[in-house]
Amino acid sequence: MNSGYREIEELLPGYFSGDLSDRERAIVDEWRIELPGNELFYQESKKAWEAMSLLGEMEQFNSFEALNKVNARIFEQKPMQWLVVVQRAAAVLLLPLLFFSGYTLMRNSSLKKLQEGHVVMQSITSRQGMVTKFELSDGTKVWLNSGSELKFPTRFTGDTREVVLNGEAYFDVTKNKNQPFRVNANKLNVEVLGTSFNVVSFNDETQSEVVLVTGQVALSSDNGQTKKDFGTMHSGQRAIYKNENQKVYEEEVQVDKYIAWKEGNLIFRDDKMEDVVKRLSRWFNVEIIINDPEIKSYIYKATFRNETLTQVLHLLKISAPIDYRITGNQLMPNGEYAKQKVYLMKKKI
Repeated sequence: MNSGYREIEELLPGYFSGDLSDRERAIVDEWRIELPGNELFYQESKKAWEAMSLLGEMEQFNSFEALNKVNARIFEQKPMQWLVVVQRAAAVLLLPLLFFSGYTLMRNSSLKKLQEGHVVMQSITSRQGMVTKFELSDGTKVWLNSGSELKFPTRFTGDTREVVLNGEAYFDVTKNKNQPFRVNANKLNVEVLGTSFNVVSFNDETQSEVVLVTGQVALSSDNGQTKKDFGTMHSGQRAIYKNENQKVYEEEVQVDKYIAWKEGNLIFRDDKMEDVVKRLSRWFNVEIIINDPEIKSYIYKATFRNETLTQVLHLLKISAPIDYRITGNQLMPNGEYAKQKVYLMKKKI
């Protein structure tokens, strides 16, 4: 991708305000990770945007209008007050100039730091219903699932290549025996030299999981005081780390159903409805509530490709004795819409 700064500058305001299309957001995300300087430009632009938003919350400012009012009042003042009026006018009119100058100096200072080897942390977030693919500075490829976030440096320094995940991601890691790659997934650490694997670790959930596709990974946990090593995994295994007892449980699995989301597919093979509902909730960004506990134990087998939420729910309904009800989006006091809720209940006979 070779998007110019002018094109990016035109897109950034919409990116910050959330008004861009998915395609336009992808352009900005890809541009950010092309070069360290791009991410620095993004970060400084974001600071300027936030500062301008803060100014916008203050009294609206129109320099020309203010100057006209000052000029009009100058002739109403006594001679000795003229200088005071001009000084006040100058102070008001210089505010935007001082802000711009401060921003320019800050940006130039940051660029100097970058040239001196300063590392900038950045994050990529995948919007709901989207899969975002990008490449890290070491060549590692990342697929970020819907509603997930990855934090990483613009370039890797030190003894390890560390990233922080909140959500679900698939990694195809570039091998470097001198600098292991580590994923910090809530309380679980996944360390590799070069391999491919899937990680699920949401901050608001009580467990994390790793599915290993190729190679080997080492699992450990670190709460800041004690570190536990759980050994290594081999390909075709799924490891689940439970926060409550800090233990890892492993099982042999068919890995394709756990990584099908990369291609926009959802595969269920003899999965309990409770697990099906959890994955559908993330995928469609809705809250699915099971009204009858018996439904949780239903076993489900299906493959979904590009189906809408309504289509998926209809397929669930005709393949199991269940029914559903969808509530509309509710406008909250802060102006945002709450998640749609879907209620699953046993079908009435």
